[in-house]
Amino acid sequence: MRPCLQVIAVLAVSIFLSAPSANAQGYIAPSLGVVFANPSAQGRADFILDLGWLPRTEPLGFELDAMYAPSFFGNQGPYGENSVTTVMANVVVAGGGSGRYGGGRRRTSLRPYASGGIGVMHEVVTTAVEANKISNSDLGVNLGFGVMAFTGRSVGVRGDIRYFRDLKDTQSGNTTNIDFGAFHFWRAGIGIILAF
Repeated sequence: MRPCLQVIAVLAVSIFLSAPSANAQGYIAPSLGVVFANPSAQGRADFILDLGWLPRTEPLGFELDAMYAPSFFGNQGPYGENSVTTVMANVVVAGGGSGRYGGGRRRTSLRPYASGGIGVMHEVVTTAVEANKISNSDLGVNLGFGVMAFTGRSVGVRGDIRYFRDLKDTQSGNTTNIDFGAFHFWRAGIGIILAF
């Protein structure tokens, strides 16, 4: 699994260090969210931070999506302290903007988007018995859609809904097969977006 993490890290760094075009726009978007559609999640809160680059006149961009969900598996009780952390490198396809994709010279204030990518899902469960501690880092994928609404040139709000699923190596002999794992959940989030 370690080579996969190294490839993802190199890919994410190379994307962020690549030379941006003159009409590109970076953004940072801190958000609050809830996780659901998992028997353990039960709508508990999580914290989200997105760092991305989306050209104003083109539909394609990219972002790094990080989430921390404390008490994902419940508040203390039989599970003790626990959390789920995800870090995903995503491609973003957005509408709106200006130029040929925005339908005119005036920049629209709404940009609906879809995004998806691959990254790491890390689950931790600490119980009173140290030998029963669980700590997993798996490759994962995510896919979501949402909207960015700018109230000014550089400040706005953003909301999205996103599906996460882990990937497992189902190795058989000398053959490596990547398949969907059993751990999955949905996340809904809303927050501010600061463009620069």
